[in-house]
Amino acid sequence: MQKTYKSLYGQLAYVLISGLQLLFIPNTMLELFSLPPTNELWIRVLGMLVLALSFYYYAMIHHGTPQVVRATVYGRLLFCAGLLAFVLLGMADKPLILFAVIEIGLALWTWQEVKKG
Repeated sequence: MQKTYKSLYGQLAYVLISGLQLLFIPNTMLELFSLPPTNELWIRVLGMLVLALSFYYYAMIHHGTPQVVRATVYGRLLFCAGLLAFVLLGMADKPLILFAVIEIGLALWTWQEVKKG
């Protein structure tokens, strides 16, 4: 029987909520992170991309191998490093670190589940 990774339910909820918010009410999220509001299409395209990730996380919850789930941890930590770099380089305000903190927490939870095997 395939192991179910409970931590990925948290990740699934996170990407679903983020994707829907970026798609339908993007400026609410941008304001939360001290980013300027926009009416440009790119933010909604990003929302669609994030929403699409939810399908992958759903599949990994039920069918993911430890190797694939471990790869998500590496990718998520790389994403966090990028967010932190944006803040440290002065390209973004400090509230963006909140995204990294949430993501790091979820990634470490997943890492622990993979290690338990």
